[in-house]
Amino acid sequence: MKLLQWLLGIVVCAWAGQYVLALLLPYLAMEALYFLGDKRQGHNQLVVAAVPDENSRHVVRPSPDLLYASCIYNLKEGALTIEAPVPARYWSMQFYQMNTDNYAGITNQRAERDRVGSIANVTLISADQSPENYEGDVIQSPTSRGVVLLRASAMGDRSQQQAALDASICRPADP
Repeated sequence: MKLLQWLLGIVVCAWAGQYVLALLLPYLAMEALYFLGDKRQGHNQLVVAAVPDENSRHVVRPSPDLLYASCIYNLKEGALTIEAPVPARYWSMQFYQMNTDNYAGITNQRAERDRVGSIANVTLISADQSPENYEGDVIQSPTSRGVVLLRASAMGDRSQQQAALDASICRPADP
């Protein structure tokens, strides 16, 4: 009887533990990414990564077919401006909060094809700021910290996509 109670206790703890782990793992992964990225590149500035290979881990599960740039942000110091030229081939700007949820995105695909050749100019604000106080594309982050990830196609001649990422910026917004 004692053995059955122990086994039942282990099963119940394992069953409950999987849910706790599933809830905490995204936060833990993002905190580790944020800490390492902030240490390596600082926050509120864009860094263009080297072309990924099988050993690259600056982006979780990187694709060798994509070029990456990232801005680890902290909006406690104010809003950010993200500017990026939009090339003709695949390109996207994705916004992630600290639980790894992708809460906003801009691309040059499908309905947003008209962005090709323009400069995406986004103001990223915190949840307690009002979008009405800013002009243009305004994205409101649900958290004060997170990551902006720019991706562009690296297939074939990637000079235009690389130049677009190199010309992109992430900086504190003008007051």
